[in-house]
Amino acid sequence: MKRTGEITLGVIGVVLSAFTSLIGMFFLFMGSDAVRSEVANDPTIADDPTLTMEDMDGILSIFSGAGWAIIIATIIGLILGIIAIVNIVGNKKPKVAGWMNIIGAVLMGIISLGVAFLPALLLLIAGIMCFVRKAPPEEPIQSQTL
Repeated sequence: MKRTGEITLGVIGVVLSAFTSLIGMFFLFMGSDAVRSEVANDPTIADDPTLTMEDMDGILSIFSGAGWAIIIATIIGLILGIIAIVNIVGNKKPKVAGWMNIIGAVLMGIISLGVAFLPALLLLIAGIMCFVRKAPPEEPIQSQTL
């Protein structure tokens, strides 16, 4: 039985997971010391009486934490997605591939706080398809006489 749908969804999910890790890297950059010093020297922020430097430091710290969460989530999804693809190619172990896809999707969706929603959804669909699709039963060939 061909598993083209599961393989395609898995590959697209893994590729999108890799691209989502770039979002995490951007968030890490936003929490870096270079951005902090840039914000500290920005005259428009310094002139705002309602925004203190402690507030900006807290916001930038949130960016840094969110960046690490996104990167960790996408790496987990990437690894489990690749393992699932290896197990599904050739219809070797579809149940193992299904579990890997589902576990990767759930962890990626929860840890990234929804940022990696699309790759997680694709891996979840591929995982469900691994369980739902069954090989068609082989019927014995009957000879028909006229």
